[in-house]
Amino acid sequence: DAVNFIDSLLKPTSPLADQNEVANLLLVKRCLIMGTEKELHVPGNLTKNPTSRYIMKEFAGVNVSNDQMSASVLASSENLKIISQSKVQHEEAGILNCLPEFASLDVSQQTTLFELLSFSNLRQWDFNIFDVTAIDEANPLLLVAWAVIGSPYSQFAMAKQLERKNVELSHFEGYNFADLDLEIEIGALFDYLRVIQRDYKRDNPYHNAIHAADVIQTLHSLIQMSDDRFEKEQIFLILVAAAVHDVKHPGMNNTFQVNTFSNLALSHNDASVLENEHSAHAFKLMVQGLPDKDDNLNFLCHVPAPKFAEMRKRIIEAVLHTDMSQHFSKVNDIKSRAGGKPWDKIDSKLRWDVLMYMLHLADISNPAKNSPMLELWTDRCLDEFFAQGDQERKLGLTISPNCDRNETKKPESQIGF
Repeated sequence: DAVNFIDSLLKPTSPLADQNEVANLLLVKRCLIMGTEKELHVPGNLTKNPTSRYIMKEFAGVNVSNDQMSASVLASSENLKIISQSKVQHEEAGILNCLPEFASLDVSQQTTLFELLSFSNLRQWDFNIFDVTAIDEANPLLLVAWAVIGSPYSQFAMAKQLERKNVELSHFEGYNFADLDLEIEIGALFDYLRVIQRDYKRDNPYHNAIHAADVIQTLHSLIQMSDDRFEKEQIFLILVAAAVHDVKHPGMNNTFQVNTFSNLALSHNDASVLENEHSAHAFKLMVQGLPDKDDNLNFLCHVPAPKFAEMRKRIIEAVLHTDMSQHFSKVNDIKSRAGGKPWDKIDSKLRWDVLMYMLHLADISNPAKNSPMLELWTDRCLDEFFAQGDQERKLGLTISPNCDRNETKKPESQIGF
């Protein structure tokens, strides 16, 4: 009865307000279905959510403690032991967190995504991001970020959702960022990335959430080519930077912003206008959350203030590093400082600079990809450029390079990249 009741709430006609409520109900449903087990790991957000606690109590006889850090509570009817999330159990508590966006797909789609989003497949240079959008056009960034940043728990969660037999967490590869000494709020992290994905402009042919997902995957591929040469925390930060690096991109570049005295250019004093906006918006969301919402989007809320400031500085620095106007200076700098040096002679600071350079490389990597990605991204890029050129012509401005649809030749436009 409880499962049927939850299913009725999950129907498209249900008045549920947001994805967080859907996610919590899916987790409660999973707990109820698995209620015959003697021991069950439950994500901490279920123990904190009044609606979830009520459903567990009324339909499963489970009294969930309000103590957010307690170790266990007992089910009165079946003596079911529930272990809530704590620092020691953080990794286990994340195992059940299957994204509702994945769980809502049919089994055939889930199976295809499970194969596409395996850690090993995601490391392939010829990975086709459009295979993901063919299954779920609305959530490419969220799904790819979950699969990469959430690995190996995301792959384990997918296998469990598909009811694969004899599956253990140890069967899957991954970064395992949960064991960093940061107490990352995994649920808040993917709530945050869900909002970041929403704030990418879907009407942009190129600078949209698909591009962000592609950059995360390409960066992951490059990192995997390096044979574990980077510090895990640095990898985590650069992947977060990749996710947010173009959020709120308006589809018109920095030159257009400056030449039209746009609000963005005036706010950021003409300096790396869009990159400053991307990083500013990313941290406003993280620290302040959404207006009129109580959702916690700060997945680094347990990090001490000095450490948080350091991490924030690095993410901002990485996003600013993607400004194309600084391309040649950055190339020359990294070549002069790191080129030809053995890895053991490169210190942590320079390794971070190499990672930022790899993010920049991933951001403009489309011409180095195989078909059909090369052609698909080229067409999208030029569509966006030409829309800017049309607007510049209308305003009587000088048309930016590669933005004149009457003069730009597709092959030649890509050589510069």
